[in-house]
Amino acid sequence: MRLCTLLLLLALAFPYEAYSLSNQNISEKLGWIESQDNRCGGYYREAPFLLTEANKLKITSNQYSIAQHGISTLEGKVTLNYASRQIIANKAYLYRDPITGKLTAIDMSDALQLSEPHTLILAQKGHVDIKTKTNSLSDIIYRTSIYQHTHQIQPLSAWGQAKQYFQAEPKIYNFDEVSYTTCPPAHPVWQVKASHIELNKETGRGSAQNARLLVKNIPIFYTPYMNFPIDHHRKTGFLWPTIGSLNRNNSYSGYYVGVPFYWNMAPNYDTTITPTFYSERGLQLADLFRYLTPNSNGNIRISVLPDDRYFPIFKEKQEQNYSASTDPFKQAELNNLQADSNTRSSLSFQHETRFNDHWSGNIDYNYVSDDYFLEDFSKNLTENAQNQLPQQGELNYAGEHWSFTGRLQGYQTLHPVDVDSVFTNQYTRFPQLLLGGDYPNQWGGLHYFINTEATHFDIRNTPGDSTKLPIGDRIHAQPGIELPFNWPFLYLNSRAQIALTEYELAHVDNVTPKHQDRGLPIFDISSGLYLDHDINFFQHAYLHTLEPQIYYVYIPYRNQAEIPVFDTTVNTLTYDQLFIYNRFSGIDRINDANHVTIGVTTRLIDQYTGMERLRAGIGEIIYFKNRAVTLCETPDVCTDYPDNNDNKRRLSPVSGVLNYNMTENWSAIANAIWDPQTKELDNQTVAIRYKRDAERVINFGFNYVRNGDPFAGIIVNSNPEQSGKGNQNNLKLTDLSFSWPLAENWGVVGRWSEDWNTLHFQNLFYGLQYDSCCWSAQFVAGRTFTGIQLNRPQYANQFYFQVTLKGLGTFNPKGDPTATLRNNISGYESQFGQDL
Repeated sequence: MRLCTLLLLLALAFPYEAYSLSNQNISEKLGWIESQDNRCGGYYREAPFLLTEANKLKITSNQYSIAQHGISTLEGKVTLNYASRQIIANKAYLYRDPITGKLTAIDMSDALQLSEPHTLILAQKGHVDIKTKTNSLSDIIYRTSIYQHTHQIQPLSAWGQAKQYFQAEPKIYNFDEVSYTTCPPAHPVWQVKASHIELNKETGRGSAQNARLLVKNIPIFYTPYMNFPIDHHRKTGFLWPTIGSLNRNNSYSGYYVGVPFYWNMAPNYDTTITPTFYSERGLQLADLFRYLTPNSNGNIRISVLPDDRYFPIFKEKQEQNYSASTDPFKQAELNNLQADSNTRSSLSFQHETRFNDHWSGNIDYNYVSDDYFLEDFSKNLTENAQNQLPQQGELNYAGEHWSFTGRLQGYQTLHPVDVDSVFTNQYTRFPQLLLGGDYPNQWGGLHYFINTEATHFDIRNTPGDSTKLPIGDRIHAQPGIELPFNWPFLYLNSRAQIALTEYELAHVDNVTPKHQDRGLPIFDISSGLYLDHDINFFQHAYLHTLEPQIYYVYIPYRNQAEIPVFDTTVNTLTYDQLFIYNRFSGIDRINDANHVTIGVTTRLIDQYTGMERLRAGIGEIIYFKNRAVTLCETPDVCTDYPDNNDNKRRLSPVSGVLNYNMTENWSAIANAIWDPQTKELDNQTVAIRYKRDAERVINFGFNYVRNGDPFAGIIVNSNPEQSGKGNQNNLKLTDLSFSWPLAENWGVVGRWSEDWNTLHFQNLFYGLQYDSCCWSAQFVAGRTFTGIQLNRPQYANQFYFQVTLKGLGTFNPKGDPTATLRNNISGYESQFGQDL
């Protein structure tokens, strides 16, 4: 809501001079009822009144004198009803045309009261000229509801006063000496006053002269003139300025001031141009262009800062820090930094389109001029932590039996020299073509399917790495057939597939063949029982299920050591992963397999609501042979190599999962991987949430991964003799976040995420907010871990400050903190600063 709301509401009002009245008297006249049922401490009671048919006028009076061609006088309680409007006054004069006798004008005076649904206006006198369709009133008090309810006008409601109201032309309204607020009339925290306001509902614009904002009757803002929108349509004009400071790691942007200008170019596209002045860098020009068509939508963001004054100073500091380093990666990153232009820029393009019911496409392209742009200019902490910027486009087809995806995909990898971690370049898919077919319920109940792929992979070397990485083409086809049997208590699905893959490679050594083929048959059987019975816990009825599962897979061994790894990794073991035939995420490796998985799931389902109260599962793989297919050949490349003891064990770690909705408010999720050989946990995740409503949320999480801390600086394999050293590399992370109201109208928000292995926090957010019925304020500050520099953790700092005068507008000079809180507090849905 903005100042336009005030002006639109005043257009409905027939103003009542009450400047001499106390706030208590105004409260009584406007029908304010004290109550503790809401944050305003009360509400407006609306009195019922008679509604008449449209275009039908009904006038009643206790005393009257009627004249056919002169002035008729009505006294006592004069009531005028017209459609949904009722006017009551102690005296009224009706003027008629002396020739035709038709009613031409009405004067009403002496405690005039006008009522409309959710609106009440009190005035001393008023005039309506029926012939010229003009009207005026004077000395006014009004109140009207911004959001409408039945019988009771709840917040958000507005009230105010005006000296004079006059309407000379249709849909053009003029007011003199106007005031407006949405605070309770007994205790107005803020008010807006203006000497003159004109509203033009034809153009959707309003203008105000000598507008003042008063807080506790103290003027804090004045403007001699302003022009503003008075409806919900987009209008060209300046938006609230942004003010703040940026200081991250070794990059200092100083203070900044941005003045956004919104240009409503057409009903289906617009642009926001934001010149921002940085005290230490110069002037940046940014633009956000948005568009919408019947079949597509998207946006383009672009920013340019010519000749950044601070960037040369930053380069010189990094030269001093790293010029003596013998690390080839640091030297390459330093050379790139020195070659970077001092003109900084960025581009982001997102597009989605749907051509018809089957075809669609999307583009997500992101680019920055140098590796430090996000560190220096991003006002979003999540965005600042990115180091892989996607650059991709897709064309998709979805039919009844066939699906197709054509994809061009790459990444801009950032290589900042002031971060100890080395971010490696990713392979590009240029292009990738995917075609899939699916024909279930065919002859004899058979299910036929096929998945095919053709991809060209290319890569640019990571700066400082002279290794020539392989590139090439990969063609893959995987047809299969499945015979499913399903009964109410039992299912048995057998499936046979064959994976056919062909590679044409370049940039390989003389030993590795440039052309490679791989053919692998895949056979698996999945089966399970479904058993259930009714039980009662604490006099509550539940359906208890027991669902044992058995899964067998057989894949013969094929030597795949010479096949390059383009887009494949080892999947993290989870309960669901136990029932998947390939332990690798891509198709550069397909594991050899001869094992059976045994698992069991149990559930508790509320018989009254159908809600799943509890789901628990546990399972383990029994291997009949060692795993010979690995991701790499030596431990210095990855942890999944041939001599790794994990590939020789007969039993997998035990995997368990638990989802428990304890009550309507409490829920818990837990996943654990337990190694029966070492008698230790390999992986553990626990998350507990309490959510009473949108304002009361508490989350607690704990994450443990053995040998899983990427910032410990220790490479550990799974050999037993190194298990002691591995304790130094175990990831132990706690995460606490919350949103909670304190005293009346006050609340706190926060998040604390701590890495207990290296003793530094990952995220730290804290905030205090005040939210009443007519105004709100919010302060949020935080730090986010961005990496290790010179063996010291580095952080990005940010703070937000937001003030909302409800029904008038919001001032948030550093941006709306709501998105940041939603990204950091799971379940945060607070409508802070809004009253519905």
